[in-house]
Amino acid sequence: MPVTDRFQQQPHYARGALAALLIFAASGVARAEPAPDAALVEALRVSLSTPVVACSESRLDPRRLAPYYPSASPRPYWVSHRGPGTRARLLRALLRTAGQHGLEPARYRIDDIEAHWRDRSPAGQACLELYLSNAFERYSLDLRTGRVGPHEADPSWYLPVADFDPAAALAAVGSDGDFAALIDSLAPSHPAYQRLREALARYESIAHAGGWPVPPPAPEFGPGKAPAAPEQIALLRERLRAEEDLSGFSLGNHETYDAQLEAAVKRFQQRHGLLADGVVGARTRAALNVPVAARIAQIRRTLERWRWLPRDLGEHYILVNSAGFELAVVERGRTVLGMRVIVGMPEQPTPSFAAPLQTLAINPYWNVPERIAREVLLPKQQRDPLFFTTRGIRVFDPRNGNGNSNGNGAEIEPATLDWTSMDADSFAFRLRQEPGPKNSLGRLSFMLSNPFDVFLHDTPDKALFARDTRTFSEGCVRLEQAMALAQHALRQLDGWDEERLRSEIDALRQQTLRLPEPIPVYVLYLTSWVDDDGLVHFREDVYQRERILAGYYPAR
Repeated sequence: MPVTDRFQQQPHYARGALAALLIFAASGVARAEPAPDAALVEALRVSLSTPVVACSESRLDPRRLAPYYPSASPRPYWVSHRGPGTRARLLRALLRTAGQHGLEPARYRIDDIEAHWRDRSPAGQACLELYLSNAFERYSLDLRTGRVGPHEADPSWYLPVADFDPAAALAAVGSDGDFAALIDSLAPSHPAYQRLREALARYESIAHAGGWPVPPPAPEFGPGKAPAAPEQIALLRERLRAEEDLSGFSLGNHETYDAQLEAAVKRFQQRHGLLADGVVGARTRAALNVPVAARIAQIRRTLERWRWLPRDLGEHYILVNSAGFELAVVERGRTVLGMRVIVGMPEQPTPSFAAPLQTLAINPYWNVPERIAREVLLPKQQRDPLFFTTRGIRVFDPRNGNGNSNGNGAEIEPATLDWTSMDADSFAFRLRQEPGPKNSLGRLSFMLSNPFDVFLHDTPDKALFARDTRTFSEGCVRLEQAMALAQHALRQLDGWDEERLRSEIDALRQQTLRLPEPIPVYVLYLTSWVDDDGLVHFREDVYQRERILAGYYPAR
């Protein structure tokens, strides 16, 4: 396929290398690489045969470079006796713009590459060749799998990372167009990743312009509160304009807290996961005072997390963001259904993983996991002897299976047991909660195949969705709009509309439905993102999972 055809088939945000290649071609630069001369090949062979490759003040490990040059007469990829070739120029241009992905050009020794760029001696060109191969390896791995391994940076991240062999990928390149296509395939093509890259550029522009002002401590103000000092209002307006929560031009008295300013504060609060009441209190002020450098680092860390993900999430999937307490159903890159969720407590956090949604339970039983039975429900029963009875929780003794076929053992009346004599270690019973309005799973449960016993489900505790920090579960994901998700999941099953679902729920009929097609579910941890309307969102690191990544992507 001609290079121009390949270019036209690429998304607009994945055309960097191909666009650069077409520019080279239009200027008459692109051409077949000439065969290297013997002096360059010999200089390259000598360099690779040494324990340490010494080029100027820098050192390279020949063992890392050996896969690129396996023969006794190594053929250069990047240079010839004429100097750097098309692919070398293309790679150099991309390394200079690594910051657009939140990466550091210095990591790829761009200064060393520049220092040897015009050196036409065999030794100098051999050094340039090896610098470029070293840079390609680092750059391609950083974009394809992340700069730091996910399991090293976040022990709660259980999504697998695809293998990538830079040397094999480069060896398979047959033309300049193939190389450009390879480069463009490295970074995620997800719209969410591209929107974050655009946000990064925007926030770096804010930083280059001097950042934003930091409002000093003051009593809370806003609707229903005491008036703020004029200088506080003026400073708040300037702060909100920096992130475009407040338009650059506004009418009225700029020293008063008017309706326009209130709307801007609410927009800021909404973007930061705060109660959008328009009141500038302690938490809102704390978010306002986060410096732009910290927000840039936060975006860079989220870009890194996206690089850990599979390149193809599918055209239709569910994304749960445990850091943002939100769920999104995505089709063709756009959110078609969104809702608030409740996730695990900090001491029992929801892990990051991927699993298919295959079945939906109506009026589910809750077979209580042993840990929750021992550590959570037993103490409640000990404080209130009627706790199990009033909540429809049945008790079974697995040591006695007489007359019972459910696998739980013989049923025991809660009132016949001395609960106060038990502790978590001696508790040997199984608990099951019956379907109904008090069931902890609510009326609908969405089953995921995963080793963590995490699934999505309804909940009777609807009031908790009004909280801005929603870490209340034992690890599972509680849904604000379980009915809406059920309708979406069952839309291809004839007869299963909302009326039918509510009828089954009201009749307390317990049944499990298999979806016509499994829906991939990705449970992630993303403390920043850009929504479909272009609003940049930030959240606190509620699970403290950013600490290791902060060492690689610090605020500068």
